[in-house]
Amino acid sequence: MNSRHYLPAFTVGLACFWSSVSGAAALDKTQQTLANAQQQAAAKQHQIDRLDNQIVEDHRQYLDTLRQADLLDAYNHQLEKLISAQQQELDSTDSQLASLEQTELTVLPLLEQMQAGLRRFVAADLPFLPDEREQRLVQLDSLLNRADVSLAEKYRQLLNAYQTEVEYGRTLEAYSGKMLTADGSREVNFVRLGRAALYYQSRDGRESGIWNAGAGQWDNLPASQNAAVHKAIQLARQQVVPDLLTLPLPAITREVRP
Repeated sequence: MNSRHYLPAFTVGLACFWSSVSGAAALDKTQQTLANAQQQAAAKQHQIDRLDNQIVEDHRQYLDTLRQADLLDAYNHQLEKLISAQQQELDSTDSQLASLEQTELTVLPLLEQMQAGLRRFVAADLPFLPDEREQRLVQLDSLLNRADVSLAEKYRQLLNAYQTEVEYGRTLEAYSGKMLTADGSREVNFVRLGRAALYYQSRDGRESGIWNAGAGQWDNLPASQNAAVHKAIQLARQQVVPDLLTLPLPAITREVRP
């Protein structure tokens, strides 16, 4: 009688036990599913954040590219202006070169005529500083024949030579040099009074002379003129204070102009 009452109770307890076990397993499974879902959601969110950052970076690069394109367009526009200006300069240069060639054809013969005239003038002038003046003429001859020297430079050098010759006519100058004689040459002192007269005096001061342009030779001066010539030499060398000179002048036979 008692055994019949305990069996149903045992059956009910066993059923409750299995029910509890099944509920726990279902809960664990649910929790695992939720955990997996959360991990997947976190991974998806990380992917979304990465894509969002990439979009932001791509947008920034796009804006930078647009700015660079604007700058490049402005640079190209400015470059076009520069190229146009350079082309105009090239056209102007070509025109100037053509004009320069024509100018050289006209001016170069004129410079050669001026050089030849200068040489004739020096040959007909008083024979002072012969080596220096001849060297200047030789340098000018060489300069006019050089292709690497501009026409303007040739003209400038030729004008300088003319200016130097003009200045000789305004100065009093004394220098030492060799005078040609029948016996050869000897060292004397020369003094030039502008282009009016050229004198010489021996080193010992005992002999003096004046250039006779008409005869093309030296004429001896009387001994009484030695002191005057010596004074002129000292004055030209600034060895004495300025004073009146009483020198004889040659007869005027012709006028020579540079």
